[in-house]
Amino acid sequence: MITLIYGAKGSGKTKRIIDAANDAALKDDGDIVYISDQPAHSVQIKHTVRFIDFASYGVKSPDVALGFIKGALSINNDITQVFIDGLARMAGSQLADMESFYKELERLSADEKVDFILTVSCDEQELPRFMKKYI
Repeated sequence: MITLIYGAKGSGKTKRIIDAANDAALKDDGDIVYISDQPAHSVQIKHTVRFIDFASYGVKSPDVALGFIKGALSINNDITQVFIDGLARMAGSQLADMESFYKELERLSADEKVDFILTVSCDEQELPRFMKKYI
C-alpha cells in the first residue's frame, strides 16, 4: 500500500510523517525505515527506526531512489514500512514525471508486503491524476 501525506510547504507534513514512523515503531513487529535528506530529522526518529539520509548516498533521481529502495528490501526481508519525506525534492523530479516510479513502488509494495508512506508538497488539486488513488 502507498499512502501520501500531502499539503503545502510548511503545513506540517514532516512532523506528521515523523510521528507516523515513531508510532509504527511502537506498534509494528517488523523493521521500519525512514528516508530523508535532512540529517537533523534523525534525532526525532526513535532509535528502533532505521534512518537513511539519501543525500549521503548521492540519490538524485527517481531511478536511483528506486534502486536504493529495492536494494534495502532485498537485504532485509523484515522491513514492513518505509517512510519517505520529500522524495520528489530529493530525486530532483516533478511529481507529474514520477508515474512510473509510483507504479513500480506499488508493485514492490504488493510483492514484498511493504507499506510506503510518502510526503508530497502540493495541495490535493495539484496532485497528478495517477497519485489521487494514494490519498
